[in-house]
Amino acid sequence: MAEKLDGNKIAMLTGIAIQDDETFKSEGGFIPERDQYYFQMQQGGNVFLVGFKDLLTCLRLLEKMEEIPEISNKWWLRMAALYGNDILMVEFRKTE
Repeated sequence: MAEKLDGNKIAMLTGIAIQDDETFKSEGGFIPERDQYYFQMQQGGNVFLVGFKDLLTCLRLLEKMEEIPEISNKWWLRMAALYGNDILMVEFRKTE
C-alpha cells in the first residue's frame, strides 16, 4: 500500500528561476555546471533553490524506475557533456 503524502511536506514551485548572472559576466562565459538555472521552491515558510542538474538527476531516476518513457542516449550524452557525467550514474534498486 502506498504511503499517503502529507501536503505540508511537499515543496511547490514558485515560478521563479534564478541564474548567477554576475559570475557569468565576470568569468566571461557560460559554464553549465556553474551557471545552471536554479528554481525556487517553497515548503511552508521555507524557500529554497533546486538546480537544473538536480532536476536532470531526478528525471534520470524516473527513467531508471520505468516511470517515464526511455529518453534517447544521445540526449543524455548531450546533457552529461554540459552538466557532468554524474547525471548518468544514477542507479535504482527496488525495495521490498
